[in-house]
Amino acid sequence: MLQAIVTVSPSPMSERSPQKTRTRNPEQTRARLLQATIDLVAEKGAGALSLKEAARVANVSRGVAYQHFEDRDHLLREAQASLSERLAESMAGELHPDTMEDRVYQVARLVLNNREASRILIADALAGKNLTKDHPLYRLLTDALEQFRASGSARQDMDLEILSSILVGVVTSIVMLSYQVNSDVDTVAQRFTDEWTGILREGIFVKHPAA
Repeated sequence: MLQAIVTVSPSPMSERSPQKTRTRNPEQTRARLLQATIDLVAEKGAGALSLKEAARVANVSRGVAYQHFEDRDHLLREAQASLSERLAESMAGELHPDTMEDRVYQVARLVLNNREASRILIADALAGKNLTKDHPLYRLLTDALEQFRASGSARQDMDLEILSSILVGVVTSIVMLSYQVNSDVDTVAQRFTDEWTGILREGIFVKHPAA
């Protein structure tokens, strides 16, 4: 692990004393700043985030924080990227779904179990900002759709750009649902799965027989 050693020069009266050193761990400091960002946004929303406040929560100086991040937006982007990696790792750890219902259920359960992380990832969308192709959530959803298409279970001509944006809304609805429904994760995930797969397969309109 990368470490920087800062040497403290001895005073004239202690020239014969052993040289004192102070060890800093840049990776650990960065991780603390990212976690502080995640905690702040989860508690107060992205609008309340500042580099100064993140440094305070992480118990580091603002100068040290600026050594790792250019500004508040850079800090938020890196926190989102870190969360995206965690969610991707969680998704990779799930069993490979055999059916569309299994896939929807796993995604719903993943979001519900990582509610605050998902909330932070969609902060840009909720703030009215565009989700570019470099955004961690956009990449995560696009990768999932590409894997779904490669499995042969989805249309080969589906528009990944449009569907990724639609799925951001789906993730948002799951996060909102987690605050509104007082049930355990598995029950909420199953209820969502039943309704969403029903929409995907049959739509929401009643099909009247032709006259």
